[in-house]
Amino acid sequence: MENGVATITLNRPNRLNALQFPTVMEIIDVLELIMENKSIRAIVLKGTGRAFCSGDDLVSMGPEGAQFPPLDEKFKLPHHKLIYLIREIRKPVIALLHGYCLGAGFELALACDFRLAADNLEIGDHRTSRAICMLHGASWFLPRIIGFARATEIIFTGRHLDAKEALKIGIVNKVFPLSEFKAKSKEFIQKIADMPTACLGYNKAMLNYSFINDLPSSLQNEFKLFTENMKTHDYREGNKSFLEKREPIYEGK
Repeated sequence: MENGVATITLNRPNRLNALQFPTVMEIIDVLELIMENKSIRAIVLKGTGRAFCSGDDLVSMGPEGAQFPPLDEKFKLPHHKLIYLIREIRKPVIALLHGYCLGAGFELALACDFRLAADNLEIGDHRTSRAICMLHGASWFLPRIIGFARATEIIFTGRHLDAKEALKIGIVNKVFPLSEFKAKSKEFIQKIADMPTACLGYNKAMLNYSFINDLPSSLQNEFKLFTENMKTHDYREGNKSFLEKREPIYEGK
C-alpha cells in the first residue's frame, strides 16, 4: 500500500496474465481483507508485462485444474465472487489497462469503477469465435455501460476495440500515451484516493442499488445512506472546511 492505495497485480507475464482459479481465489482473499481496512482509500488492479489480462487460462481450468473451495450458493465460480466483491466493496476500484484486455479480463475490467487505458490497448471478447459464451458478468455490465445495441454488436461479433474507440463509446474513462501511462494513471489514482472515499463508497452503493430497483425505492435508499454518511469524519470535515474557506483534508472515514 502507498498513500492509501492498495495495488493488486496480475503477475503471469509469460501467459499474458491469463487467469487461473488459484489466482482468482487469492484476489478474493485480498479484497476481503481490504474491505475492513479503513487505511486503504482506493484499490488498483493491473497486470505486468505486455497485457492487463488475456482472459482465462483454459488449459489450467480443465477438469484437473477446476478445483476450488466451496463457495456461497449464489456463486457458481470463483470469478463470480470476485466480480461481486469488486462491486460490493465501498472503495473506488480502478483498472489500469494496457496491451490485451480480453475475455475474462475484459469482464474483470468492466466490474471496476474506473478503467484507465494506455493507447496500445486491445480490448474485447472474442470467445464467440470458439463458441464460448460470456461467463463473468459482461451481459450485465456492458449494456449498462455502453447501451444494449452496442453491447450486442461487440459480444456477437467478438471483435476487439482499440483505445480510441473504447474511449469514444465509454468503455474506458481515460486514455494516456503508453510512455506516460504510469505517471498519468498514478496522478489520477491519487486524486481519487485523496477524495472523501467513504462518501464515494456510499455513492457506489446507491448506484448499485439503482440498477435493480425502482425510483421510489432508490430515493429511500439514497436517504438512508445519505444519513449514514452524515456521521462520517469526512462529512464533518467537508462542512467545516467550507465554513472556514479552506481546502478539505479527507481521511476516507
